[in-house]
Amino acid sequence: MYDVSNDRARESLANHLQRLGLTRVQRSVFVGRANPQVLKDIERVARLHIDPRRDVVHIVPVDEGYWRRSKVLGTPYYLRSSSWVSLIVQA
Repeated sequence: MYDVSNDRARESLANHLQRLGLTRVQRSVFVGRANPQVLKDIERVARLHIDPRRDVVHIVPVDEGYWRRSKVLGTPYYLRSSSWVSLIVQA
């Protein structure tokens, strides 16, 4: 998850995260499976796109068990469309 003030840097960061296999779940929040090398790649890409004096990136590794217990209420960002409206609960 991140807060990047520069529009071009923010868009480029998002594109890189998607190329690394992450899925956007909010405008500035991505999730995905990541081994140690992918985590290093995420950090490297993030460092290239932010100004550390005003921007922030949080990389939070979550193990499989914790992720399986997560709950999603509402319509996830990546599933939104004009024809998709529902309540999704992921357990």
